[in-house]
Amino acid sequence: MRLEIAGDKDIKELVNLYVEGYRGLEIYAYTHRKDVEAYIDWLRRRDKEGVIVAKEDGKIIGFIGSDASWFSKREGRKVGAIHELVVAEDHRRKGIGTALIEFAVRRFGEKGLEIVELWVGDGNSVARKFYERLGFEEAGSYNYWVRMRADRGRLEERLSDFRRAHGQ
Repeated sequence: MRLEIAGDKDIKELVNLYVEGYRGLEIYAYTHRKDVEAYIDWLRRRDKEGVIVAKEDGKIIGFIGSDASWFSKREGRKVGAIHELVVAEDHRRKGIGTALIEFAVRRFGEKGLEIVELWVGDGNSVARKFYERLGFEEAGSYNYWVRMRADRGRLEERLSDFRRAHGQ
C-alpha cells in the first residue's frame, strides 16, 4: 500500500469510493455524484495536501480528507480536522484507516496543531468504535452528528502502540 496526495486524476475513483463507503449510511452523506465531486473538490481546496489516498496496485482503496487550517469554534482555535475517512469495504480491518489517520496526525504535528477533531454520524457505530480505539473521545453532539476530539500527542502514542501490537 502506498499513501499519496490525491490528484485531479483521482477524482472519479474518489467519488466511486465515497458512494460505496456510505452505502447504508446515506443519511450522513452526499448521495448525488455531482455533490460528492463538489465535496471532494472543497476538501482539496481547503487543504491542498489534506486529501490523501491509499493505493494498492494503482487502485485507490481508501482516502482521508484532513485539514490543517480548520478553526474549531468549540475549541476556540485552529485544530487538525478529519472531515472524511473512507476505506473500501473489501479492504477494511487491514490497517488502512489507521495508516491514513496516522499520516494526517503526523502532518498536524508538523503544523504545530495539538488537538484533532472530527464529526461522525451518531448511528455509525463501527466508525465511532474505531475512533475510540485510537484515542478519540466524544465531546458533544449536534443533530445526528457526534463530535470527537483527541490530544494529538495521545493519538501518536496510541498509533505507535497499535503498530507495535500488530508488528508494523
